[in-house]
Amino acid sequence: MPTFEVRPRFTADLHQLTPEQRRRFRRVVIDSFVPDLRAGMFRPGLREAREFAESWRS
Repeated sequence: MPTFEVRPRFTADLHQLTPEQRRRFRRVVIDSFVPDLRAGMFRPGLREAREFAESWRS
């Protein structure tokens, strides 16, 4: 049973990413987000998505 809901905005934003940006996103989720989620605390760099957001807007 999934423990999350994929929102339409997320899906739309994800589809706008280039293949390289999708790979980067997936790598951050697997290597950083999931371990921090399991630990119950997010490192400061994951609290703010500005760098990632700016990288796909340009």
